[in-house]
Amino acid sequence: MKKIVLVLGIMVACVVSSQAINRVENGVINSMNNENVFGHLSTYLNVDEDQSADLKNVIEATQSSLQCAEQSADVKAYGKAMQYNFVTASRILTADQYAKYCSLIRLTAKNNRQHRHVF
Repeated sequence: MKKIVLVLGIMVACVVSSQAINRVENGVINSMNNENVFGHLSTYLNVDEDQSADLKNVIEATQSSLQCAEQSADVKAYGKAMQYNFVTASRILTADQYAKYCSLIRLTAKNNRQHRHVF
Protein backbone atom coordinates (compact mmCIF):
# COMPACT_ATOMS: atom_id res chain seq x y z
CA MET A 1 0.00 0.00 0.00
CA LYS A 2 2.84 2.39 0.83
CA LYS A 3 4.46 1.73 -2.54
CA ILE A 4 1.26 2.56 -4.41
CA VAL A 5 0.81 5.83 -2.54
CA LEU A 6 4.46 6.72 -3.13
CA VAL A 7 4.23 5.99 -6.87
CA LEU A 8 1.00 7.98 -7.20
CA GLY A 9 2.56 10.89 -5.30
CA ILE A 10 5.59 10.91 -7.57
CA MET A 11 3.42 10.75 -10.69
CA VAL A 12 1.27 13.67 -9.55
CA ALA A 13 4.34 15.73 -8.63
CA CYS A 14 5.94 15.12 -12.02
CA VAL A 15 2.80 16.00 -13.96
CA VAL A 16 2.12 19.14 -11.95
CA SER A 17 5.69 20.42 -12.15
CA SER A 18 6.06 19.81 -15.87
CA GLN A 19 2.74 21.46 -16.69
CA ALA A 20 3.49 24.47 -14.52
CA ILE A 21 6.84 25.05 -16.17
CA ASN A 22 5.49 24.61 -19.67
CA ARG A 23 2.55 26.93 -19.21
CA VAL A 24 4.53 29.71 -17.60
CA GLU A 25 7.49 29.91 -19.99
CA ASN A 26 5.32 29.21 -23.01
CA GLY A 27 3.00 32.00 -21.88
CA VAL A 28 5.92 34.41 -21.60
CA ILE A 29 7.12 33.61 -25.12
CA ASN A 30 3.56 33.76 -26.48
CA SER A 31 3.02 37.19 -24.97
CA MET A 32 6.34 38.43 -26.36
CA ASN A 33 5.26 37.34 -29.84
CA ASN A 34 2.28 39.73 -29.70
CA GLU A 35 2.94 42.70 -32.04
CA ASN A 36 2.11 45.33 -29.43
CA VAL A 37 4.17 43.65 -26.71
CA PHE A 38 7.06 43.06 -29.10
CA GLY A 39 7.03 46.74 -30.05
CA HIS A 40 7.33 47.70 -26.39
CA LEU A 41 10.05 45.07 -25.91
CA SER A 42 12.02 46.49 -28.84
CA THR A 43 11.70 49.99 -27.42
CA TYR A 44 12.73 48.82 -23.94
CA LEU A 45 15.77 46.99 -25.31
CA ASN A 46 16.57 49.88 -27.68
CA VAL A 47 17.27 47.54 -30.62
CA ASP A 48 17.87 48.61 -34.20
CA GLU A 49 15.82 47.31 -37.14
CA ASP A 50 18.10 44.35 -37.89
CA GLN A 51 18.20 43.25 -34.26
CA SER A 52 14.42 43.63 -34.03
CA ALA A 53 13.81 41.45 -37.10
CA ASP A 54 16.26 38.80 -35.91
CA LEU A 55 14.81 38.77 -32.39
CA LYS A 56 11.28 38.47 -33.79
CA ASN A 57 12.37 35.41 -35.82
CA VAL A 58 13.96 33.85 -32.71
CA ILE A 59 10.83 34.39 -30.64
CA GLU A 60 8.60 32.92 -33.37
CA ALA A 61 10.84 29.88 -33.76
CA THR A 62 10.96 29.40 -30.00
CA GLN A 63 7.19 29.66 -29.72
CA SER A 64 6.73 27.03 -32.42
CA SER A 65 9.26 24.70 -30.81
CA LEU A 66 7.69 25.13 -27.36
CA GLN A 67 4.23 24.33 -28.68
CA CYS A 68 5.49 21.16 -30.39
CA ALA A 69 7.38 20.10 -27.26
CA GLU A 70 4.37 20.76 -25.05
CA GLN A 71 2.03 18.78 -27.32
CA SER A 72 4.40 15.82 -27.38
CA ALA A 73 5.24 16.22 -23.65
CA ASP A 74 8.94 16.13 -24.55
CA VAL A 75 10.78 17.79 -21.68
CA LYS A 76 14.16 17.65 -23.45
CA ALA A 77 12.80 19.37 -26.56
CA TYR A 78 11.20 21.99 -24.35
CA GLY A 79 14.53 22.69 -22.64
CA LYS A 80 16.32 22.84 -25.98
CA ALA A 81 13.79 25.36 -27.29
CA MET A 82 14.36 27.64 -24.30
CA GLN A 83 18.13 27.19 -24.61
CA TYR A 84 17.91 28.10 -28.31
CA ASN A 85 16.03 31.27 -27.37
CA PHE A 86 18.63 32.44 -24.86
CA VAL A 87 21.71 31.44 -26.86
CA THR A 88 20.48 33.03 -30.07
CA ALA A 89 19.28 36.17 -28.30
CA SER A 90 22.72 36.53 -26.72
CA ARG A 91 24.26 36.52 -30.19
CA ILE A 92 21.83 39.14 -31.52
CA LEU A 93 21.76 41.58 -28.61
CA THR A 94 24.52 43.56 -26.93
CA ALA A 95 25.50 42.60 -23.38
CA ASP A 96 23.31 45.33 -21.82
CA GLN A 97 20.35 44.49 -24.06
CA TYR A 98 20.72 40.80 -23.29
CA ALA A 99 20.82 41.45 -19.54
CA LYS A 100 17.58 43.43 -19.83
CA TYR A 101 16.04 40.66 -21.98
CA CYS A 102 16.90 37.94 -19.47
CA SER A 103 15.71 39.94 -16.49
CA LEU A 104 12.45 40.72 -18.26
CA ILE A 105 11.80 37.04 -18.97
CA ARG A 106 12.70 36.03 -15.40
CA LEU A 107 10.47 38.70 -13.86
CA THR A 108 7.55 37.91 -16.15
CA ALA A 109 7.81 34.18 -15.47
CA LYS A 110 8.08 34.83 -11.73
CA ASN A 111 5.03 37.10 -11.78
CA ASN A 112 3.05 34.55 -13.81
CA ARG A 113 3.94 31.77 -11.37
CA GLN A 114 2.88 33.88 -8.40
CA HIS A 115 -0.31 34.92 -10.14
CA ARG A 116 -1.23 31.29 -10.88
CA HIS A 117 -0.93 30.28 -7.21
CA VAL A 118 -3.15 32.98 -5.72
CA PHE A 119 -5.93 31.31 -3.74
